[in-house]
Amino acid sequence: MHDIILLSKISQGLAQCCKVNKIKKVSRLVVVVNEKSHVNSSNLYDYVRSYNEDLTESSTKVEVEIDDLPDQTAIIKSIEGINAEK
Repeated sequence: MHDIILLSKISQGLAQCCKVNKIKKVSRLVVVVNEKSHVNSSNLYDYVRSYNEDLTESSTKVEVEIDDLPDQTAIIKSIEGINAEK
């Protein structure tokens, strides 16, 4: 249950970061989570493809790294993508 909340927070954070930085499509996303988290590349990819479908494509690469973070904490380490045209 807690991991669904964390997946949702990551998804919302991704949307906000893309809006602020005018990223139209994400080609690569790297997220850092706690070692006890059940968030992994596969379930995060599935979640962002479902809830951020306007920002992601089937070719979007999603990576999850483990670090010493508090429980239920995630850091969006990097987002690579295509900037929206001005």
